[in-house]
Amino acid sequence: MYYYNHIFNPQYVSRYNYLQMQNEIARYQANQSMEVAKAVKAMHDLCEAIKKMDTEHQQQAAGLCLAEIVNEFNL
Repeated sequence: MYYYNHIFNPQYVSRYNYLQMQNEIARYQANQSMEVAKAVKAMHDLCEAIKKMDTEHQQQAAGLCLAEIVNEFNL
């Protein structure tokens, strides 16, 4: 508990270090939000590409894309 209080208690943390940590957290969150937006755009582009296919190839592409997602995330 002593260590925890010295690391996270603002009384013991310099304002500069605290603000730096907050800025790093904000940058991380902004970066993650950008990555989410990129993923959504990629999914939109994928759907648009699949819509241009005939039904048989739409089913094939959708199935293979889902299989790739399962494979990538070990689901």
